[in-house]
Amino acid sequence: MPLKQRLTDEDRDEITKDVDDLDANYIQQMKEAGIDEDLLQQFKDLTIELGQERGNKG
Repeated sequence: MPLKQRLTDEDRDEITKDVDDLDANYIQQMKEAGIDEDLLQQFKDLTIELGQERGNKG
């Protein structure tokens, strides 16, 4: 999936909701590559936490 393609709500699943489009695309690509669901969840949690930290600094 090209990085420039926006994910619609239908394209997103439980693991890709609540993250921005770029992170959702990375998660989707890792999922298709066979990365374990637990690792995908950790990646999601980290991206959300980093996004919150960046929001607090601005």
